[in-house]
Amino acid sequence: MATDFFSGVVKFNAQTSGRDKLCRLCQYGCKLVWWYIHQQERHKDLAVKLKNLESSVSTTRKLLRFGKSVDFIQSALKTIHIDDTVWRLTITLSKLNQACYLLFDHLIWAGRVGIMKVDSKKWSELSARFWLVSLILNLVRNFYDIYIILVREVKIQAARAKKSSSHLNGDSYDKDKPRKILTNNELAFKCISENKPVWLDLIKNICDIVLPLNALGRIHVTPGTQGVVGVISSIVGIATTWDPLLRLVPS
Repeated sequence: MATDFFSGVVKFNAQTSGRDKLCRLCQYGCKLVWWYIHQQERHKDLAVKLKNLESSVSTTRKLLRFGKSVDFIQSALKTIHIDDTVWRLTITLSKLNQACYLLFDHLIWAGRVGIMKVDSKKWSELSARFWLVSLILNLVRNFYDIYIILVREVKIQAARAKKSSSHLNGDSYDKDKPRKILTNNELAFKCISENKPVWLDLIKNICDIVLPLNALGRIHVTPGTQGVVGVISSIVGIATTWDPLLRLVPS
């Protein structure tokens, strides 16, 4: 067991996405803690240090993702061949928007480290717009997946109800014992437990969408709220990177 765990740690740490998720957790964790300390008006020096750490980790993440936009463009060229129209459009367009979002993010990083002079506010807003569109497309895909799951389960339950009715009527052609017809609560639990990747991705996207909406001024949330949603989505990201079975497919 210990050997498997450490093997998993090594494999996780070897992935660029794994290191990025850990840095992201640190970034938003720092944001949450320094905001809480600031609200309590205690340990102001610690709050300043954590705020500076958050900024440093944010800059580090931008460096770690350098060139990632090319990876998303390459992935989009593959997903454009998916048979399902909704999947093809939402996944491909989402990846293209992510590529643009990261491309402008590289410019922001270059401005932060002093390589070139850039209008950080302008490029940050443009980057946030592409990120927002990407997340909206991800949510559309999530709700489409949920719709497919519910339709499939409703058909299964209808078939079971018909089978149960045939037994009650004493039909001889169906001698197998009918399975239990699930209640609404049991059906909801079954849909969640058997389709964890879909629900985890939905939670991640709902949390993440708060961040670009706030950056664009569409909503106004505190740094503490940003920290909470960032930590939750980062934990989900770490879980899906650690365990490929929790990863949404196709993606």
